[in-house]
Parts: sequence; C-alpha cells; structure tokens
Amino acid sequence: MKIGGFKVAYKAKKTITTSVVTVLLSSIVLAACGNSSDKPAVSGGGAASTKPVNKDIKVLLSHNNSGFASKGPDDKKTKYYQELSKLSGYNVSYEFLGHDIDFRQQLALRFASGELPDLVRTASVDWEVHQGAVDRGVFLDLGPLIDKYAPNLKKKIPEAAWKSPKVTKNGKIYGIPVLNGAAADRIMFYRQDFLDKVNMSVPKTLDEFLKFAEAVKTTDVNNDGIPNNTWALSLTDGMSWNDVFTGSFGLRPGTWHMRNGKLEPDIIQPQMKEAIAFYKQLYDKGYIEKDFITKKQGDRGTDIAKGTVAAWGAATYQYAAVAAQEFTNQPKGAITMAVPPKGPRGENFLQAETDQVYFVWTIPATTKNPEEVIKFLEWAWSSPEADKFFAYGIKDFNYTEENGQIKFDPKGPNNSQLNEKEFFQLSINVRENGLNNPLALKVLPNSDKILKGYDDAKSVLMKNDAMYMPPLKAMDGRPELNPGFVAGSLFYDWFAKMVVGKEDLDKGFDTFVAEWKKRGGDAAIKEATDWYNSFNKK
Repeated sequence: MKIGGFKVAYKAKKTITTSVVTVLLSSIVLAACGNSSDKPAVSGGGAASTKPVNKDIKVLLSHNNSGFASKGPDDKKTKYYQELSKLSGYNVSYEFLGHDIDFRQQLALRFASGELPDLVRTASVDWEVHQGAVDRGVFLDLGPLIDKYAPNLKKKIPEAAWKSPKVTKNGKIYGIPVLNGAAADRIMFYRQDFLDKVNMSVPKTLDEFLKFAEAVKTTDVNNDGIPNNTWALSLTDGMSWNDVFTGSFGLRPGTWHMRNGKLEPDIIQPQMKEAIAFYKQLYDKGYIEKDFITKKQGDRGTDIAKGTVAAWGAATYQYAAVAAQEFTNQPKGAITMAVPPKGPRGENFLQAETDQVYFVWTIPATTKNPEEVIKFLEWAWSSPEADKFFAYGIKDFNYTEENGQIKFDPKGPNNSQLNEKEFFQLSINVRENGLNNPLALKVLPNSDKILKGYDDAKSVLMKNDAMYMPPLKAMDGRPELNPGFVAGSLFYDWFAKMVVGKEDLDKGFDTFVAEWKKRGGDAAIKEATDWYNSFNKK
C-alpha cells in the first residue's frame, strides 16, 4: 500500500508482563520502506552521509489513561502514525504501557529485561523505577548530540526545565523534557446540574462541601431512581491525581517545605493528620466509595459518564471533552470548574509549583541511531507542520482550514469518540502536553472558560521548596519512604488504613511518622536540608 510516496506495512507488537492487573496495549508499528529520496527532508544539523540512514524510531510510554490510546481502534491509530511519518520523514512506532501504578510495574520489568526501544518515557533520569540507570550507563549523555543536531531544543524548552534533576545529573543531560504546557492545570470539576438540583453553589469551604456531599447522598441527583449510588467525590487507587483536599490543610503529598530550619516532607506534618481526618469523615459518612482504595483509576471515566460521581480532581484541558460528552440518561448534564474549598486556615492549594517537566525522554545506550532520534525531536519542536499536527491532527480529517483560519470541532467524529483528539495532542505528542497548548485551546468552544480555568489553577499553586532537589541517597532502594501517594509507600499504606478505620487515626499517624523517620526518613531530612542550604547559597 502506498501513501504519500511511502510503501507502508503494519505489524502488531504485544508485550505481556506478570504485574498485577497489567494493562498493556499493543501499538501499531509503521514501517516505511523505499528510497531515502522519497522521504521528506528532516531539519537538524550534521554532515551528509552516503551510508543508509536508519529512520525507524521505537517509542515506549504510558497510555496516560487516555481512552483512545488505550482502547481506540488500531486502524485509526495507524492513520496518525502514517501522517506523522509523512510529515517528519521518520517511521515512528509507539508501544503503550499502562498508567500510574501499572506503568511503574511494567516499565520496571522492561528495564530488568533490558528490552528497551529508542526513546523511553520516564518521570526522571533517576526515577526509582530504574534506580541507578544513569550510573550504570543505561542512558546516553545527550548534551553533545543536542548541541550538534538539535540547536532549537534548548531555545524552545525553558531553562528551568533543563536545570531540573529530572533531566540532568552531574552536569550532564541524560533526558529531554516533555513540558506540561502550563504553570498549573489542576482544577476541580463539579456536576453543575447536581448543584442545581440540590439548590447549592460551588462549595467554597470544607463545611460547604460536606453539606453538598450529604445532599448528594440523600437526593437522587442523577435521576436513575437508585438510592445511595452517587458519591460526592471520585476516589480511586491513583490518589496522587484524585487528592483535592490535602491542600485545604496547607500541604501536598510529595512536597517538601522548610520548617524550623529543616527541609521536611509534608506527609509527616500535623496538618496531614487533619487532612486524613477529613478523608476519613468522607468515608465514614458514605460520601466516597467503600472500596475506593482498590478501584482502578481507569474506571473513573465510566463513573463520570454514568453520573455516579458529583466532583473530581481534573486537569483544565479536560473540560472541553467532559463538557461535550453525553451523560447516561442525564440530558441536562453540565460541568463547572472551580478551585478546591478552603480549609480551616483559608488554604486551598491543589498543585505544587514545578519545573514544568511533564515527563522525560531518555535514549538508551543500546540505541543504534541516537542522532536520528534527536533530529526527529528537533523536527517536532521546530516545524510548523509539527505545530499543526500536535494541535489539530490531520487536515480534512480532524480539522479544516478556510482562508487561513483553522476550523476544529472537538465534537467531530474523529475528535470526540474516546476523546480521540487526545491521541495527537497528548499521547503521541513528543514535546508537550498539547492539551494545554494555546494553539489547541483557542479554537475550542468555551475557550474563555478554559482559559479562566488555567488562571484559577495558577491561583491555587503552592510554593515548593524542594522543586530542584535531586533524588536523595538516603532514599535509594527505599520506595517505602516515598513522600507521596505511591503504592508500597508507608504513607499510602497508612493513609488507607487510617481512612477505612483499620488503624486509629491519632495513634496510627504518630506510629507512621515514627516508622518513616526510623527507616531512613531522618537521614533523608538531613540530606534534604543540607542540599537546600547549599543550593540556595548559589
């Protein structure tokens, strides 16, 4: 089959892992054959060569809980791969692993097996999933390659991202940042029709949220005639995404702050016990599901569509898709974005400030054509064709253009089913979370609401004293010390036990803090404090 001068073949690749509840989705690999002269030119430096150039690039990443990436039809995915290949001149194939906990498990197995492709998604070059990979020479030093083949990468990607220890180590670049696209994008979504039915406004305080939660519990807000099947807040095993209330107590899991001369994680502060107590109250009163800790993050979309949840943590860029969807037997379903309710001290943080690194690309040392991978990324960041593709998809398929004006309908058949537009804006976008891209946002219906949502998200951004802190040696090989909602961490385990009542809140929290410190936390605090004092002297 020939498309745009390419001879195209397909093959399906499937990887099976032994992790619990593994969700591994096969990607369609596009292999383009033919003379190199048939392929579009690719931007990037480097001397011309008469040797055959390998333009196949294999990418390993998470499906990011995107409906189309995880469940979309393969023939449609292939259409996007073909277009990307036609525009870039590279035969790029994607293999999607699971999301959140599943992704960690599956990626760890891939590193253990040594079966790594040309471009690998990771949270950081020193992520605990592949601890010590840089020191073992698993990843290439990319600095010389970027300087030679991709000068625009350093111009397009902010310095703040390049300074991040997620990207660099020992003064060398081992990763290429993929950007968030916005300083902050976390927000809360409420079912506005549920609020209307119980005659309430968006809760501005935690007390108001509790009143709303009680009304949701005692009123058939989704009109299905079934009692007690609607929850005030969506919670799942992926708590790191769904946690919207710890910030109402002035802290966030995963964040560190200077307190009394020490850089300490928020999870061991007394205010965290207050936050856990609030979640326990939601649990005890039946405002959240009893099995939330085992409920999969991937099931949340179904719950939202069925109308069994009244509020949830979200990203602003999701508004257009969620607002446009049809809710089961709920024709008046509507969504409102809002900041979280304020807590006892007037705080309502939802996101800690970051280096704006969404995730990081690494190139394994086993890659046979690293310079071509770098040239492909240079094209992605530099080409006007890439700008349009990652914002709008395929011309006359996802969008049309009239007199130089883009016409993009997010409800269109090639954009809305399984939120298909996320595929080219997010899933296969190698440079950024394109759902935050102003090019994509400005053509959406209700763009004014979406842009206001970004402003609101930024207004509840929390200062992060440890934004650039590198991985702590005291925590090497100690995943249980992770100061966030991560499966297997002491905090996550104790949080769950205290919320569901398996451990007394007061005694349990004190026991957790003591155990965390004893098992290496005290050493981590000392190391973090030393880093902070040294870093801030510069």
